[in-house]
Amino acid sequence: MSPRAPRTLLLLAVAALAAAACDKLPGRGAKLGFDKERLEAALDPSVGGPDTCMVIEDVKTGAEVYRYGAQSVCNRPLAPCATFQIPLALIGLSDAKLRPDETWTWDGKVQPYKAWEHDTDLKGAWRSGSGWFFRRLALAIGPDRFKQQLSAFGYGQGGPVGRPESFWQGPAAGGGLFLSTRNQADVLRKLARSELPVKPEAAAAVQGLMADTVRGGVALSSLGGSCPSIADDSHSVSWWLGRLQGPDSDRVFALSIESQNPLPGSEIRSRILPIFTNVGLLPAA
Repeated sequence: MSPRAPRTLLLLAVAALAAAACDKLPGRGAKLGFDKERLEAALDPSVGGPDTCMVIEDVKTGAEVYRYGAQSVCNRPLAPCATFQIPLALIGLSDAKLRPDETWTWDGKVQPYKAWEHDTDLKGAWRSGSGWFFRRLALAIGPDRFKQQLSAFGYGQGGPVGRPESFWQGPAAGGGLFLSTRNQADVLRKLARSELPVKPEAAAAVQGLMADTVRGGVALSSLGGSCPSIADDSHSVSWWLGRLQGPDSDRVFALSIESQNPLPGSEIRSRILPIFTNVGLLPAA
């Protein structure tokens, strides 16, 4: 061995250790991934617990790159609540049951929220979660078409169960459609990959409706919602799910929390956004 060989080997070893250390630094961008240990530690006090699950999947490979919570919790069937707006809009637009810019007339009946008591189009209904709008759309689509499309989506049991106008809102509302947190992420990944059997313009419109924010070249799209998870209203499920699409990575995520005190999707979003930034999933504003 030449006299220079030990020095060369030492330099190579130091370089390897430095590269490994850099890979562990949070916020280094999509190519280097994200700090999973820091994500775990941040989720615990913010939204964590034995009935919380978060799944993150890589859109390109389909690999599950992160999971918070037990396998049994992530596979637990839960009511989709307002997140069902995604398949509702996909099917309704694809089947021409409505147009993106079409205004529907409120029938004048008192609604649970004043924000629902007006005429609206799909964009306005999406933002406000207008119950009457999506109930009317569900009735226009009908159970036979839902059975066909939800089965093709691989969504829950693959068809409507319960009241035709509220089967996604949990047993307290007469609904019996359930899907797991992992199932939510799988459907979002199919949407991102254009693998759902809907018209491309319908898929593009729904992804546009989910658009949330763009930071440092990474686009976040999301949707949340909550509803009772059992018939007596004593427990509810809260959701926040979406997509993080950047130049070097493309991921979908789904978060569910089952508890006695549900969090609205907006509250979950406000808690999770800083965490996504701190661990390197989303650049700072």
